[in-house]
Amino acid sequence: MYLPTYMAVSLWIFALFGFICLIIRVIMGYRWKGQAGKGQYSIIISARNQQETIEGLIRGFILKSGINGQEDALFNVVLVDGDSSDDTPEIMKRLAKEYCCVKFVNSEELPSYLKGFWYRGN
Repeated sequence: MYLPTYMAVSLWIFALFGFICLIIRVIMGYRWKGQAGKGQYSIIISARNQQETIEGLIRGFILKSGINGQEDALFNVVLVDGDSSDDTPEIMKRLAKEYCCVKFVNSEELPSYLKGFWYRGN
């Protein structure tokens, strides 16, 4: 009980295609597993007149997340000042210098359409 040649060839082609797809999935699975947890997060924190709480909040977040200033563990933390009248921008700048994963953005650097979202009630 033999199969015709064209059926045997087509079955071998499908089997080879399935095997190649399996190999590709295994290789891609290992590649994605190795990159899991690296550079996946960007956290944006906006603050206005929060000099009493911003430093403790950022330091506590960095300590609890286990970053310890490593840039590959967390993509970045973006601190945005919302036209503060106290020392909040200076504290944010100091934190940005201290931790390589923390970036500081002043409200003047934001596009005008984003400025409309700052504390509309105040």
